[in-house]
Amino acid sequence: MVGEERTITDSFVDLLFEMSHRPLLQKIIEKSRYCLLDYVGVTLGGCAQNKPMIKDFLLENPSEGNCHIIGANITADSRTAAMINAYNSHTLELDDGHRAGMLHLAAPIFSGLLSAAEEKECTLPDILKGIVIGYEAAVRVACAIQPEHKKRGFHATGTCGAIGCAMAIAAMRNYSRAEFKNVLCAAASSGAGLLEVTTGSSMQKPYNVVNAASAGMNAALFGRYLKGPEDILGGSRGFIYDFSDGSGMAELVKKKDTYAIEEIYVKPYAACRHCHAPVEAVLNLRKRKNLQSPDSVKAIQVITYGLAVYGHDHTRIEGVNSAKMSIPYSVAAAWLYQQCSLEEFSEERIRSGQILELAKKVSVKEAPELSALVPQKRAAIVTVIYEDGTSDQCRVDYPKGEPENPISKEELMDKFYSIARSSGYQKEWCDKVTQVILKENR
Repeated sequence: MVGEERTITDSFVDLLFEMSHRPLLQKIIEKSRYCLLDYVGVTLGGCAQNKPMIKDFLLENPSEGNCHIIGANITADSRTAAMINAYNSHTLELDDGHRAGMLHLAAPIFSGLLSAAEEKECTLPDILKGIVIGYEAAVRVACAIQPEHKKRGFHATGTCGAIGCAMAIAAMRNYSRAEFKNVLCAAASSGAGLLEVTTGSSMQKPYNVVNAASAGMNAALFGRYLKGPEDILGGSRGFIYDFSDGSGMAELVKKKDTYAIEEIYVKPYAACRHCHAPVEAVLNLRKRKNLQSPDSVKAIQVITYGLAVYGHDHTRIEGVNSAKMSIPYSVAAAWLYQQCSLEEFSEERIRSGQILELAKKVSVKEAPELSALVPQKRAAIVTVIYEDGTSDQCRVDYPKGEPENPISKEELMDKFYSIARSSGYQKEWCDKVTQVILKENR
């Protein structure tokens, strides 16, 4: 660095590299283990749902290696395993994420990291270090470009997830500082993802995670050897200015008292996170007024922040993925079944038409005062108007799973056991997994 001008990219690399050499606090180690358990659970569930597709793919594209495809009881080469695990991990729409960054983290990061770890037989402490650095890198970059990034139609899970995956592998494998920068440059140049894949009957939203894991692995394993540009993040044609207006640049190296992994949310409901505050408000109202018939509801009004409206206010449902992206469908499902689990988003429930009929009574509108709270809060106000002229209202600022309203360890384990058992795994097997990951079972 002697004689060279310091860039924002250099400062970012220095921050991550220094963090990778700090001893991890016990609470951060525990948080990493919880994230891993949540990832394994949702990936098991996705694999159970996607087994026919996986079987067809592997018949056409046979693969040999020692890296596990989670839930399939088979191994493959590291790239194939990472790709399939990545798709499966985001299929259920139950994987973790970050409120301000507006991205999913475990799905792209773990999918590449665990395959790279198996390939080289990395130690658990190094894997945990990789998890922490991967989350840190992805969240900081995402916060630097949001919300403009989403407004431009980009999916941060694909763009920033690639960076998180790459830097996780770089930290796990103890790369040099120069290699850290090379990897970052390669990952920033190769991440991609468009939000158009969330529309209609498209099944390709999880493919953005596939691309992020694949691009992250390629950057970490090959890009490591290639010197990159001096300022891939802050250059005039770099990541920040290409994907946003540049106003959030300082977020890259902002001093914080917490690790990014402490700021994530864990999802209790099987829908897009933008649906969760309205869903929770409806569940709260349902507890107050236990009406059984949807005919008692004249209308449901959802007032929320602007970024949750566009792309999430549709009542025309074209399949499972379309339902999971829809606030009206999610709210109607929560009202009818007093939960918002995987079952509510099944083809059977969609075809029955009951949820669809109630969804037509749901309107979704922006409140500027709620938009002004983003990203500190992603709130919703739900008003249910009944046929008898009465109404109920509930506001939710922090839906279940946010750091301000966290899921307990017991609830996280309930989620894992529920998904694993519904995917065909016995309690004894679940006990073994939780013992390995959390060093405890039930």
